[in-house]
Amino acid sequence: MKIYIITDLEGVAGIVIEEQTRPGAKYYDEARLLLTREVNAAVEGALDGGADEILVNDGHNGGFNIMLEELHEEAKLVHGVPRTFSLVGLDRGVDVVFLIGYHAMAGTPRAVLDHTMSSLAIHDVYLNGVKVGEIGLMAAIAGYYDVPVGLVTGCEKACEEARKLLGDVEFVVTKRGYGRNYAITLSPKKARKLIREASKRAVTRAKKGEFKPFRVESPVELKIVYNKTVFADSFEGKPMIERLDSRTILCRGDDLLKVLRAVGFC
Repeated sequence: MKIYIITDLEGVAGIVIEEQTRPGAKYYDEARLLLTREVNAAVEGALDGGADEILVNDGHNGGFNIMLEELHEEAKLVHGVPRTFSLVGLDRGVDVVFLIGYHAMAGTPRAVLDHTMSSLAIHDVYLNGVKVGEIGLMAAIAGYYDVPVGLVTGCEKACEEARKLLGDVEFVVTKRGYGRNYAITLSPKKARKLIREASKRAVTRAKKGEFKPFRVESPVELKIVYNKTVFADSFEGKPMIERLDSRTILCRGDDLLKVLRAVGFC
């Protein structure tokens, strides 16, 4: 049983402000430790459930968020930039994907640190007409390889988003948002306990085939609405891409990964 864990940072218990997510900022090192310990809890739960191999992809801001010396010894780490493929190691040999520390899509009310790929640049993303955030994009890439998502952790709104898209997978709500930078959060120790338990359940359920991949049918259309015209300007005249209006582009293709690569999403 091979597990692929993709991490973000904004959904970790205790993380509520941008200064916790930016390298060099005042609270960043503490946030890195909180992330690493949540990842370790997911690794421990997966091992409890009988996992044989666990890959952890350090997915926030190009990687280098997880504290290497603190990472569970049974995990292997994917990190570093630039990447030929953002999810190296994810293929048809993986049995289930976990999304740890995730956030809701841009514009979600009462979601903690909500955004989609870029807080600065992107307003909305639509995949074959369905509005998606990073949870949907990661699930779609996993589904390209016929791999389901089995566990999602993050704020309440992130988990609601995942449930609507993915159905009855395992969830751990780490905090309830009352604004973008304002939440009631679980204690980190409590969050890690719940993550370990949910991770074990997810592996057990994956063995039974209870999770279904999120597949995006071909042809693929990816529409991105940017916050400013300058971001759409940068795609003017590029292959596969049509500019719909001053802030919106549409990328079309028969292959999901090629479409996502064309806009820098994978």
